[in-house]
Amino acid sequence: MGLLELKDTTIKFGGLVAVDSVNLRVNKGAIHALIGPNGAGKSTLFNLITGIYKPTSGNIHFEKKQIDGTPTFKLTSLGIARTFQNIRLFDDLTVADNVKIGTHVRTKQGLLGALTRFPTQNKEEKWITEKVKEELNFMKLYDKKDEFAKNLSYGDQRRLEIARALVSDPKIILLDEPAAGMNPQEKVTLMSLINLIRERGITVFLVEHDMKVVMGISDIVSVLDYGKKIAEGTPTEVKSNEDVIAAYLGAEYLKAHMN
Repeated sequence: MGLLELKDTTIKFGGLVAVDSVNLRVNKGAIHALIGPNGAGKSTLFNLITGIYKPTSGNIHFEKKQIDGTPTFKLTSLGIARTFQNIRLFDDLTVADNVKIGTHVRTKQGLLGALTRFPTQNKEEKWITEKVKEELNFMKLYDKKDEFAKNLSYGDQRRLEIARALVSDPKIILLDEPAAGMNPQEKVTLMSLINLIRERGITVFLVEHDMKVVMGISDIVSVLDYGKKIAEGTPTEVKSNEDVIAAYLGAEYLKAHMN
């Protein structure tokens, strides 16, 4: 069953075609990876899905509803969450406060509730506290809840971004290079966590350059090159695809990393 579908999706920036007539389906419950050389259009495609860009042509559907051009905050409330290639945290807020920010799409009390302290406000604040604790424990960060985000290691900051995305109760989470900057042990932990995210019923769509991560956790791998989808299949099928080897992986890379 297709949870997220792109149909002939294209975006042009002047004379540059950054994403070129891409057809792609992410099935519900899958871990789906998107790979390709630098500049292939991977992050641009994520920006199209999350409403930062609007397609020049084609369309995007989520749960059979057309969403291209929908504002990002509305997409979050529909169940689409993401992280970014360049970490976007509030450096001078604590770990817990960074995650609290992600709950805003699931809360209803506003300024009036905060001023009057109605029982519904207190109930909602309790839910926020419990939800933040749940996600920080899940991402193995609860013991650092009172630290400032800027003081975390790079790997912990990456996991904090994921925790902030998860607290919005997404149906799908888009992870843009989640393993970037992580050491080998952190990558092993990340792979385990991504599998656990899927076990929670959340579909995972990730862009990643680390092929050991991609091949180790993905059900399906799609490959972009110069904005076009050139291959798609299981990790085994993709890593033996001649077009993929020529465009991205290379025979020497395969020899060093895939055995």
